[in-house]
Amino acid sequence: MKVALVTTPPSVRSGIGDYTRHLLPYLREHCEVDLYVESDPTWEGEDARLARDLKPRDYDQILYQLGNEQSHAFMVHMIRAIGGTVMQHDWVLFDMAMATWPGLVRGGAKGHLLALREGGLEQARLYARNWAERRRQRNHAQPPLEASALEGTLLAGWHACESGGRWTTDRAYVRIPGEGVERIEVSFHPGPGRTVGLRQGEELLAVSPRGGGGLLVAQPVDGDHPLLTIETSGLRVTAEQRLHGDNRRLGVYVNRIRWQGRSGAGELDLEGPTALPTRPITLSRDRFSLALNRSVVRFADAFIVHSDYVRRRVLEERNAATPVGVLHHGAEFRLRKEDRRETRRRMGLAEAWADSFVITSFGGVQPHKRIDKALAALARARQERDDIRLVLAGSLTGEFDPRAMVRQLELEDAVHFTGFVPEEEAWDWLHAGDIALNLRGPSTGGTSGGLFQAFSVGRPVIASDAAEQKELPDSCVLKVPLGEDEIPTLARTFIDLRDDLARRQALEGEVLRFVETECHWGIVARRYAEYMERFPRARASRRGLIAMKLASRPGRDATSA
Repeated sequence: MKVALVTTPPSVRSGIGDYTRHLLPYLREHCEVDLYVESDPTWEGEDARLARDLKPRDYDQILYQLGNEQSHAFMVHMIRAIGGTVMQHDWVLFDMAMATWPGLVRGGAKGHLLALREGGLEQARLYARNWAERRRQRNHAQPPLEASALEGTLLAGWHACESGGRWTTDRAYVRIPGEGVERIEVSFHPGPGRTVGLRQGEELLAVSPRGGGGLLVAQPVDGDHPLLTIETSGLRVTAEQRLHGDNRRLGVYVNRIRWQGRSGAGELDLEGPTALPTRPITLSRDRFSLALNRSVVRFADAFIVHSDYVRRRVLEERNAATPVGVLHHGAEFRLRKEDRRETRRRMGLAEAWADSFVITSFGGVQPHKRIDKALAALARARQERDDIRLVLAGSLTGEFDPRAMVRQLELEDAVHFTGFVPEEEAWDWLHAGDIALNLRGPSTGGTSGGLFQAFSVGRPVIASDAAEQKELPDSCVLKVPLGEDEIPTLARTFIDLRDDLARRQALEGEVLRFVETECHWGIVARRYAEYMERFPRARASRRGLIAMKLASRPGRDATSA
């Protein structure tokens, strides 16, 4: 059987790309495989080709490795034009849809029509509600609040921290943690046409000229822990922001707040937590309810998925007899002889970590991975066992600031952030841990590659008892329910596993058995071939080939059908 495999090249950072590269040598034991990518066919040891040159009649199957990644947008036009078999890694394709159809980001009549076409009536209604709420928020400044009732230094009216500072909204409230304060300096970038004032209560302490200045200097009326308001007038949500779906009311960009007084000089930590975080409405707020996948689900000829959860969703959407194969994500045997305590030392962890019970979470540190729940559970567990620690091995993304939460919970010596790590280094971190953590909620319906990477090094996993994760084997996955019992259950699971070495060893044995008998790449690849032997061939009409060529033209307006 000859297969055209459509994917992304190694130059594109992609979890699904990593999956494909692990699968490829095993799949070639059963099929003749040619690789097709959108651009940059540079691939060491491979003769990759450009997708626009694919000729469906030359192949028995066209196989797309597709999921919720922006880099997969080009595949949607191919599927609409010539069909094929889709390995659908995620049910929700929100990010991919935003990249495929820029009109969804811009909104307007075209965006709403695209939401209807790609998501159906219910998703179109949700899309419309989101835009209506954004317009209301965009056109109205935040209401006044009683800031004195809030605790901390950064009280309200602050957007998420960025490099070198953070944006305010129309009014940002701040408390100076000093006594006898005599001088306050606020350094900021004003933006065009804006006036910035510094108030204490009703008293205007300082004001910048419209569109000018970058420094406010003032003496407070009351110098003991003064509560100040940074006011910005003349701001508006720009057309450029709206073009990119950014609904934030951006006042001024504050770089530094310093003070001098009886208790000495000081500078506020602008990376610290905000007592009342600003929650701008964005389209991303509803991302888990906007699957926006109809161009894939309704135009593909057959599917391979990782869970019965996604299989059922595909069949419900198609409402017709459809070939769908279900198989596990793959795993390799990557067992290490090195003692995990030595690995921890080699990875640069402090000596206190060597004999601790270490939990490893591998993958992007994102809000839907429930890292906030994990940190809260860790703090609770450490009240009984202070040698439980957590490694977050992945890049920090999203609005949630885990570093701030770690500081708030006083977990600085118990949580290690690695930032983005290449896959090979991730194996070291997983080996260094005693167990892996892989929570989800809400879910895109995609089975985690990080979870199966943990299996590869023989580590059992703690996962959420929801959606596709409910189908993972109980023999080597401990499942924690979502809801009000999640944090106490998770904390108790941490403690029980820390105290029970025999149970951990038994779980590790079950992991190895599962890889050997169910999810090794060799088994997965064989099942791929078996499914594709039974699936229909891709469409190869002249009209479809022309449509595919037109879709690949540079500068094409991707909002067209």
